[in-house]
Amino acid sequence: MTHKRIVRTLAIFLLVPVIAAVAVNAPAPMAGFKVLHSFSGKDGGSPNSLIQATDGLFYGSAANGGDTNSCPSDGCGVLFKSDTSGNFVVLHVFHATDGYLPTGLVKGSDGNFYGTTMSGGQPSGGGGGTFFRLDPAGNFTVLYGFIGGLACCDGGGPVGTPIQASDGNFYGTTGAGGAFRDTDHPGGFGTIYRFNPDSGQLTILHSFNLPDGNGIFPNGPLFQGSDGLLYGTTSEGGGASHTSGGTAFRVDMSGNLSLVAVITGMEPPAGLIQAKDGFFYGTGQNAAGGSVYRLNTNGKLTFINRFDGADGFNPHVGLLQAKDGFLYGTTSEGGLLDFQGGDIFRLSAFEAVRVLHSFVITGTDGFSPSSWLIQGSDGALYGVNGGGGVNGHGTIFRIDPRIPGPVASVTVNPTVIHSGQTSTGTVTLSSPAPAGGKVVTLGAGSFQMTIPASVKVAAGAKTAKFTIKALQVGAAQTVRVYASFAGQGVRTTLKLQP
Repeated sequence: MTHKRIVRTLAIFLLVPVIAAVAVNAPAPMAGFKVLHSFSGKDGGSPNSLIQATDGLFYGSAANGGDTNSCPSDGCGVLFKSDTSGNFVVLHVFHATDGYLPTGLVKGSDGNFYGTTMSGGQPSGGGGGTFFRLDPAGNFTVLYGFIGGLACCDGGGPVGTPIQASDGNFYGTTGAGGAFRDTDHPGGFGTIYRFNPDSGQLTILHSFNLPDGNGIFPNGPLFQGSDGLLYGTTSEGGGASHTSGGTAFRVDMSGNLSLVAVITGMEPPAGLIQAKDGFFYGTGQNAAGGSVYRLNTNGKLTFINRFDGADGFNPHVGLLQAKDGFLYGTTSEGGLLDFQGGDIFRLSAFEAVRVLHSFVITGTDGFSPSSWLIQGSDGALYGVNGGGGVNGHGTIFRIDPRIPGPVASVTVNPTVIHSGQTSTGTVTLSSPAPAGGKVVTLGAGSFQMTIPASVKVAAGAKTAKFTIKALQVGAAQTVRVYASFAGQGVRTTLKLQP
């Protein structure tokens, strides 16, 4: 069987009857959200990573832009820095011989930045990517050039930012290469590598293979757990049939790898985090829209949110646990305004979802969030959009999660109704409605009930009621009911019974 790494999944989401009515309209400017920089192409395009260093500045990479001669027509990519006001500086432009398609930066304990590119690095401009160093003065050095996946046994195509572990070495993954390959996978199944910054030696610690069921095609950054081991994910190859989904794995510093869990029915697009509760959290993709999942140390898998399109669709990066304890993430598609736009979401320990911001492809905010969120020293969240913005090549953005969205909550009473019965919904705003009132958009993903397209909260009031009526219910269903304004929203659930 041939396994393919899926880069992007497109699907159509139907939420009845709400979202389509506003999908083509750009959202009104929302308090707490700000674009810091719009990429022009020359200074980068398709940004894909962001970190904040101890100097308070943000550093990151753009997969494209810069040199369009060596890498026609999108460019080889750039490294950049920016302050919180959006003052932007290009630190390095790639030219293929030093790599192209950078994946991000990590600040080393020696004060230098380290990172990888997915391709390039050989004198011809070809090759399987690079491992590089960038010093604070902007001096760039290729430390290792991956050969690529077609020849045993080097890695090829580093797919996530490396990390520096407690032993001082850097660890990362490549999506191709390694010691194993077959007729259907001549490029190999991927590797885990270690780079020693003192000796300059890169060592392949583990080569993934299909038969063992531990997964193939590692696809994101590793992280070091509280037990000292490294954790990561693969996009495919889990289970006895090798088709059950991707996997989560752990590996020690010597390369001894073991399976944590098969992420059943999902292709994890990125790595894991370990939250304050000790559990591991990650994101997954599938044809239905993907998920956020939780793992305990024994590998017990729990899906804590399955995306339906309104709350996002198929996240492409991992999660952040902010100082407030909530989990934050992004999806590059879906949201409350434009299915192609993506969103920023918050998830509580009780599995309650709030959409903090929805992007549209016609606006200047950018769209398709493409990096892990980070929390800045000011408490705000920062990230990048892979497309859109004033110049059409992506943006750097800031959002303050401490500023409440316009809609505080939506509730229904009763929470269970049968065919022909009604339930009263209540929308509560975070502050009294302005003069003229505030119209809140409503929606629910079911054809077995009716719900108004919107409800108006009167001027000076904070609440408004609406009626949901069950039609002829053929099969029991738990329905998500959404209430939103300008792409920010919340939800509750209603159970329909025959």
